[in-house]
Amino acid sequence: MRNTLWIVLFPFVVCAVFCIVSRAKTKDKRKACALVMILAGAVELAAALNLIVCDLSGFSLGSTFSDVGGLGLHFMYSGFRGIFGMLTAFAWFVTSLFSYEYMKNDMNVIRYDIFNLLTLGATMGIFYAADLFTLFFFFEIMSFTSFVWVAHRQTREALYAAGTYLGIAIAGGMAILMGLFIVYGRLGTLSFDRMYENAMVMISSGSKADIRWLFVAAGCMFVGFGAKAGAFPVHVWLPESYTEAPAPATALLSAILSKTGVFGILLVTLDVLPMQGSWGVFLLIVGIITMVLGGIRGVMSSNFKTTLAYSSMSQIGFVLTGVGMQSLLTEYLMGIIGAGQAEELLVTADARYVDSEAIAEITRVFGMAVNGTCLHMLNHLLVKLVLFMVAGVIFKHVGSYELNQVRGFGRKKPFLLVVFLLAAAGVGGIPLLNGYVSKTLLHESIAEYGKWLELMEYLSAQSLLPAVSASAAMIKLVETLFLFSGGLTVAYMTKLFVVLFVEKNSDKKTQERYQTKKDYASMLTKTAIALCALPIPFIGTLPNHVAKPVAEYGLMRFGLSDLLQHQQENIHYYSLENLSGALISITVGVVVYFVVVRLMMLRGISPHKKTGGYHDIFPRWINLERYVYRAVLYTAVPFVLGIISRILDSVVDIVVILLRRTVYRDRALPYELPEGNRVTHRIGYTMERVRLLYYAVMRKEGYKPKHYEHKLALRGTDFFENFRIIERSLSFGLFMFCVGLGLTMIYLLVVN
Repeated sequence: MRNTLWIVLFPFVVCAVFCIVSRAKTKDKRKACALVMILAGAVELAAALNLIVCDLSGFSLGSTFSDVGGLGLHFMYSGFRGIFGMLTAFAWFVTSLFSYEYMKNDMNVIRYDIFNLLTLGATMGIFYAADLFTLFFFFEIMSFTSFVWVAHRQTREALYAAGTYLGIAIAGGMAILMGLFIVYGRLGTLSFDRMYENAMVMISSGSKADIRWLFVAAGCMFVGFGAKAGAFPVHVWLPESYTEAPAPATALLSAILSKTGVFGILLVTLDVLPMQGSWGVFLLIVGIITMVLGGIRGVMSSNFKTTLAYSSMSQIGFVLTGVGMQSLLTEYLMGIIGAGQAEELLVTADARYVDSEAIAEITRVFGMAVNGTCLHMLNHLLVKLVLFMVAGVIFKHVGSYELNQVRGFGRKKPFLLVVFLLAAAGVGGIPLLNGYVSKTLLHESIAEYGKWLELMEYLSAQSLLPAVSASAAMIKLVETLFLFSGGLTVAYMTKLFVVLFVEKNSDKKTQERYQTKKDYASMLTKTAIALCALPIPFIGTLPNHVAKPVAEYGLMRFGLSDLLQHQQENIHYYSLENLSGALISITVGVVVYFVVVRLMMLRGISPHKKTGGYHDIFPRWINLERYVYRAVLYTAVPFVLGIISRILDSVVDIVVILLRRTVYRDRALPYELPEGNRVTHRIGYTMERVRLLYYAVMRKEGYKPKHYEHKLALRGTDFFENFRIIERSLSFGLFMFCVGLGLTMIYLLVVN
């Protein structure tokens, strides 16, 4: 496959084949379906690797699928897209290996596999999209197909979580669509390449009104993309959805689907608002809140899988911080270059000058932020695949994710110990593992930017350079919270490790059963987990030989080649200066673990204390999803809109009555009947005469009129008056408007 279109369409084609295979009445149908899933993942992975090889060989990659939505679907290839397309296929392949045993006796497995393939195709369409319309098209497909993952168990809790997930997905999709309309109206294109060029022209022209509209568009799209990424404050679907979905689905939600949201935010930052520092400040603030809040919730949770869910949220905060730093550093760099006085700008009392070497140094720091962002996305993908698959192994045998239930399960299980320790230490930023490399790059970009900001603030005060959006004090606070969040990661990962492998279960019989269980995972399951765990130490021990080339290949072709002109020299990751950041985070993690986990959670200093063991100490009333979002959207908004609708409906009735009594005043006509109309009058009169005739023919006495004319007049008046009330109401007008709009949309679809 040398065409990006086929790698997107392949899962949809396999889905059709899978439906045929699943209908076959064979004894080993489940096994055959599982093998089809594994084979599909392997073929997709091979195709993604082939695209990378073709790109390195100089082949032109890209394709178009016309006549979809009037705009067509357009695909392109770049290093970043190729890497994450390959990682997406890899994640689906290893989770299909893991699902072979995990989903063996599960309910509705065929349905799960079908939507699994549909989600794979949609995710590939997102990463290879060449314009916003194509990205939005597949983003919406992915949201609806992955909804089935969350609702898979069909328990009350699963359906509740799925409802929240779907509600956030629909609201986010509508927000992206509004942003898409604004971008197309202001920039005249949805193609990523042309969007960047047109945005730069608009920014250079100084049209503040148009730039403000671009910020509005970016804000709308952030709601949709940020919701999928799990960014604050649209993260509320994440903890319960991650907890209720099956382990393979949760691994993909955390490892891959969250990255589609980050991918969208990155595209908005680079192509819609290039070099806008105020947007970078916004992302920086959101990233810091997301990483700190996710870390705090992870430490305080007493559920294994919920802890991992909040860990994913926290790590996405690290990535968003990196994206924000990219925006701030480009603003900083372009501010110096645009001033045109780089050779003449006095810095401070030490009499250094901002020369070409200084610009190269700033560019190097920018490259650290770019590479750190890319690598942390990759590292988070690997460790979360391992951690959620380990969680699935535990749930398969324990039947619960509660820490008090899973305590001691990992004892005397060396394979589980090694892979969990690699992933937990990796995401915690422990030296010699992958997370340390990406966090070091992000931390150093923040620290170096803070130092250079002192220069920028001095020059801005002298009116030699334009002011920047961030301040040195703000960046110092960001650096502090960054290291603190790293410590929170160490704390909650230490909590999980101690629970699984150090402590014993309070029930001695349960602990004996755990320790004697040797066949806790099949060879296929262990292979899937090991494939994800092996790169973790490899990236950490050889960062300049592995991590650096991967990051540069991914991002030098992602619209950043103009800024990354200087080849970065090898970074001394294990110098004392770089190690100091990791040591600070580790120290914070140890302190938080002993103070919060050992003293407050384990010893039960909690308002919810009932029995011994771990307790969730985060206040239950601080629940945005239940007490803010649902309270507002499900109760407050319908109540307010209902009142407004009643008022508007009454206004229409009042206006009609006033008009009838004033301008269109009713007047009696000479020929007007006293009651009813001509139809009721004729029918009633005829019925009365027929009855009278009947009495005469049958020679009956005592005839009394039944007043049929009066009765029919009342019925007719009541019937037609109800219709007139409906016709005069605002609700009827809105209904007819919707009918007309629907017919118009059908007409447009048929014509186009």
